[in-house]
Amino acid sequence: MSIKYRLILSYIGMIVIPIIFIMIINFTFGFFLFEEKESLFDKFNPGKKISIYLHKSNELSRRMNIAALEDNEDIIGEAYIRTIEDEIKEFHGGVITRKDNEIVYVSQGLQGLVNVDALPMFREEYSREKYIKFNEGYAIGNQLDYYLNGSEYSLFIIANIEAMKAEFERAETILNISIICILIITTLILTYSVYKDIIKSIVKLRRAANEMKNGNLDYEIKKHLNDEIGELSSAFEEMRLRLKHSIEIQRKYDENRKNLISNISHDLKTPIMSIKGHIEGIKDGIADSPEKMNKYIDTIYQKSNDMELLINELFLFSRLDLEKEEFNFQTIDIIEFLEFSVEDLSFDLEKVSGKIDLSYDCEPVFVKADLQKLKRVVVNIVSNAIKYKREVPLMIDIYVKKLDNEIVVEIKDNGKGISKENLPFIFDRFYRADKSRNTSVVGSGLGLAISKQIIEKHGGKIWAESEENIGTSIFFSLKGKEGRWSKP
Repeated sequence: MSIKYRLILSYIGMIVIPIIFIMIINFTFGFFLFEEKESLFDKFNPGKKISIYLHKSNELSRRMNIAALEDNEDIIGEAYIRTIEDEIKEFHGGVITRKDNEIVYVSQGLQGLVNVDALPMFREEYSREKYIKFNEGYAIGNQLDYYLNGSEYSLFIIANIEAMKAEFERAETILNISIICILIITTLILTYSVYKDIIKSIVKLRRAANEMKNGNLDYEIKKHLNDEIGELSSAFEEMRLRLKHSIEIQRKYDENRKNLISNISHDLKTPIMSIKGHIEGIKDGIADSPEKMNKYIDTIYQKSNDMELLINELFLFSRLDLEKEEFNFQTIDIIEFLEFSVEDLSFDLEKVSGKIDLSYDCEPVFVKADLQKLKRVVVNIVSNAIKYKREVPLMIDIYVKKLDNEIVVEIKDNGKGISKENLPFIFDRFYRADKSRNTSVVGSGLGLAISKQIIEKHGGKIWAESEENIGTSIFFSLKGKEGRWSKP
């Protein structure tokens, strides 16, 4: 779940959960307010207490009325009065008795509180539940008037409203504190539940960032949750893998560049030393005949050509690598193009007693390509076949196949082949399988790397299959295209 929705749900919970608890509390108090049975909630429920008191005072009034009708003198006795006091004591109540307008008895809890002058007169019209004036505040009570032995008696059963009001206030305080506590606890729980997951993910990301900062790119970043931070963790992990791969490639490139510098230095040094030696031979008069002179000059010329070829390959590779080499794409017939290429290459192969053939199962086949760059690919592959031929007549076969919308060209030779260890790397930049730097093999080892870049710029792929002492097949694919060859 996303952080956005988790926060929304937590905010809803902070509102809904306290409301539910408050409704439960109100229902509980309301339920026990109208229950006649006593319960543990009574001490927190002043309303219930008033209800019980009213019931109790009415019951006492009924009993005393019966006793008065029976002319029972016990109802004015102190023992009977104290019995009544004990029954209403828990309601902060008390009893006041009056005989012939004179106060006879006032319960200890009411002394100094009740304004006795404000008590209703004997047989004064009143409701059974009256408000009796206190010195401060009011009290609720019942009044019982009767004649006994020719005297007028009034008995007042009074409950201290101020005391009950204090209980109301305490209950309200408890209720408010409970609501505040519910709000605080709910907020803390929901906030912590969201906070701990977010912080846990952030701590993991911080640890991973510190590991990456310290150069440890092997520290795996595991996704903790399916939210925005989880997506960030995945992005960090992908960045780590890409950075690690980039550094590995860079390290490999650096190593290959060092090898290239060493190899190029060797390849340049060899023809330069040869040229220098032949020039010194001419200066010293060793070439003292026209035949020797022509031989020395031919050697110098050949070595100069080798150096020029090496420099040109380096220059082309550099421009391709920096994407500064321009391509002139046009629609060509690949079959006709290869026929011209085979015709041109046949002369070079005749010099090494080789032969080249072209086979195809359909024509014409159109592709969009740079004519000169594509010819460079074919020449590089055939040149490699000539360089690494065996002691048997060299045979090169070119096959063209159409697979769906792709054109696949295979150039196969019967040369020395490539070992399984070297085969995966022959198209790598600066890679050369010939570690011996055999001087009989002219070149920088960049031919296949250049070919790979050219094919990839055409939107195709290049790969190889080989067996040692049997031969090698170089494949490259191009996208087919409808059209006609506009010959340059």
